[in-house]
Amino acid sequence: MNPWVALDWGTSNFRAYLMDHNHVLDQISTQEGMKFLDQKEFENTLIKNITPWNKKFDIKIIIASGMVGAKQGWIEVPYIKSPCDIRNINFKTLNILDNVNVHILSGISQSNPSDVMRGEETQIAGFLLNNIDFDGSICLPGTHSKWVNLNSYNIRKFTTFLTGELYEIIKNYSILNHSINTTEHDDEIVKSAADFIIENPSLISNKLFEIRAENLLKNSNKISSNSKLVGYILGIELSGSRTFWEDKDLIIIGSSNLNKFYELILNGRSNSIRLFNSNDMVLKGLSFFKKSLNL
Repeated sequence: MNPWVALDWGTSNFRAYLMDHNHVLDQISTQEGMKFLDQKEFENTLIKNITPWNKKFDIKIIIASGMVGAKQGWIEVPYIKSPCDIRNINFKTLNILDNVNVHILSGISQSNPSDVMRGEETQIAGFLLNNIDFDGSICLPGTHSKWVNLNSYNIRKFTTFLTGELYEIIKNYSILNHSINTTEHDDEIVKSAADFIIENPSLISNKLFEIRAENLLKNSNKISSNSKLVGYILGIELSGSRTFWEDKDLIIIGSSNLNKFYELILNGRSNSIRLFNSNDMVLKGLSFFKKSLNL
């Protein structure tokens, strides 16, 4: 038995998994992501969280993915430039507790047009673990949604949309703050709003204000207003990413609640859609890199 730690350390959360080969023995999740830590606090945070495991199993290897390798993270790990073979990802190694090697993975950059990802490449690697011949598009929904064109291990191009963050900003800090105070939604309204904006993206600003006007003049309910906002924001992303999903075989890797929105809207527009859980793919991806990088 040679336990190791798979570490998904992002902007908001710290998620660590005690692994035996590819099997999870234990896990810990805290809200100790990059945005809550000073650079000097990363090492002590990691040590604190894994000490119970280390005392029992004498861990030697930790493989980390996510914002921990960003400029504002523990240590900056330079991006690998796309187009690229995902198996050649960069990494840096730090030593803690005298005998524990922490291998921090890089992200991937793109020069034209300018774009970056850090963490999503691990989810992609996790999908490839059992789908090495895939040729098509992958969508990774989230705060910053990614669309990736992939041929086996080769990332050809990718693009990012500020979808989740834009939704939160508009909902909480714009005039719509007075009209939307719920997280509930109606699937049919979401789909209808998204369908409209996919075909009429130039009207996005107009339709957003219409949500407020309907609330003032017709006393529209908050679930309807929130559903339209969700649909409009998703629609503007999908309008811009059309070349990735239209008549394509599509993989969606995200949380179950986000995956269902994309499937709802794109069903019938893409050739095929398969859904995968992002947490599962991160674990598989860290196992993938452990093997492919000989760590």
